[in-house]
Amino acid sequence: MSRKHRNEAQWRELINAFEQSGQSQVDFCAEHNISSAYFSQRRNALRNLNEPAFVEVKPHAARPSLASSQASPALTLRYQHTELSLPLSVEPRWLASLIKALSV
Repeated sequence: MSRKHRNEAQWRELINAFEQSGQSQVDFCAEHNISSAYFSQRRNALRNLNEPAFVEVKPHAARPSLASSQASPALTLRYQHTELSLPLSVEPRWLASLIKALSV
């Protein structure tokens, strides 16, 4: 396969063409003289660029519950389908390390 250097816009156009083609990735790549593995790598890299690096946190009013009077206050982090509740006494450095580790 010959080497052809494409910029980001050209890769996006090529990936859009693939998604509209209805072809398998192997067939599409063979037709366009592209390594299927490299195509996957570029596609994943561009997909990751579209995802935000940070998650917006919005405060909301606490919902009363039966357990709220018995439980200690907690910091709750929510992202997509995951929820993590931590005590307010958690060390900020530890929390920062956790968030940094999860962002990789």
